[in-house]
Amino acid sequence: MAKYYFDIETYPTPNPDTAKIITIQFQRINGETGKPEGELTILKEWESSEEQIVSKFYNKFFRKDLSVWEFIPVGYYLNFEWEFLIAKFDKYLGVKLSSRNLHYYRPHIDLRPVGVLINNGKFKGSGLDKITSKPHNGEAIKKWYENKEYNKIENYIVEETRSFLEFLHKIIELLRKYELPDKGIEVNE
Repeated sequence: MAKYYFDIETYPTPNPDTAKIITIQFQRINGETGKPEGELTILKEWESSEEQIVSKFYNKFFRKDLSVWEFIPVGYYLNFEWEFLIAKFDKYLGVKLSSRNLHYYRPHIDLRPVGVLINNGKFKGSGLDKITSKPHNGEAIKKWYENKEYNKIENYIVEETRSFLEFLHKIIELLRKYELPDKGIEVNE
């Protein structure tokens, strides 16, 4: 089972019907520790095209000859990524996926519910920038993209990835304190 940190950045809106994917980023991680096992890959639309980065990503992880276990995305609010992939795989590759294909039939780990719980059950204020060392949300990406300040987008992605993986590692370490016996949850002290 291959687990990967996974995220995308979009421009200008978060709507898959009217916006484009400008980056797709992924990094292989150790499923037991949450620590990186490979380099961070950033597929950049400004170096080629949205169609090329979507096609490259699809061919690496979603081809029909690949098992779903070869790419287990680990991220924060993966519903956002799923909806963009559904729209863009259809647009560029003629591949029709439904939410069910991604939500139910493809293994994934989404830490957004953990963020909501950390935020006292509130969705508002549970962004990664509110609960980790990530310095801000991605609102500046629109301006950076328009100004062709691509290095700022790349730096943001690197920092966001680092913050997410640090968060994932802390959660894994915290959960290791719990043992799952045959019945119920028992806390090791």
